[in-house]
Amino acid sequence: MVFNTDTTRAFAGSEPQNSLAAGAAGRRVYAIDDDAAVLEVVQMMLRAAGYDVRAYQSSAQFVAEAGQLPPGVVVTDQVMNQVEGIEIQRRLSARPNDFRVILVTAFPRTSLAVAAMKSGAVTVLDKPFDRRELLDAVEEGFRQLQNAESSEQALPPLLADGESYLSRLSEREREVIQLVYEGATNKGIAIQLGISIKTVEKHRGKAMKKMQVSSLASLVRLMDRELGRS
Repeated sequence: MVFNTDTTRAFAGSEPQNSLAAGAAGRRVYAIDDDAAVLEVVQMMLRAAGYDVRAYQSSAQFVAEAGQLPPGVVVTDQVMNQVEGIEIQRRLSARPNDFRVILVTAFPRTSLAVAAMKSGAVTVLDKPFDRRELLDAVEEGFRQLQNAESSEQALPPLLADGESYLSRLSEREREVIQLVYEGATNKGIAIQLGISIKTVEKHRGKAMKKMQVSSLASLVRLMDRELGRS
């Protein structure tokens, strides 16, 4: 991911937004990227929002220390020389009540996104991403951690008389959910359908509510069941 100098200056001089910083205070985010320049900007974005950030340029060091680290949200690059992001996600999936992972990639692939979501990733962000995308994803990660011990990970019950959860969706909602299931990011869906990212988010949110799931991992598992693939 390449940030221009104007973007870097903007984050270096920014102050935390009071409402966001108040909610972020004391919450730990782990940022992992072997590109020092990218890591610095991601840290600035997160710290400006009030998060307690611990940065790792060595993914191997993070993996070695993970067993002793307090819970938090992990923002990790995918392509790194030591341990790749998807492998970090796989290892942390054994501690679903402690960590949520946001995978970042400059080389979006459907297979990567599907594998990440099935392993419980919050989302996959395409590079370059903006500050709002990152902070929204981190907030979702903390929301999932808060609900980790609730019933949100369980799939909704089978419906009577052969009804499916997909049949509850509008045509557009089903298009969006199908693309999410196939591994597309919000940005990719917006481009493919010719709509705004905010409209994608609106349709996805409504569809997930109708399908009674509140995480991408649960959505993928429900879609597997709905399509007879589980």
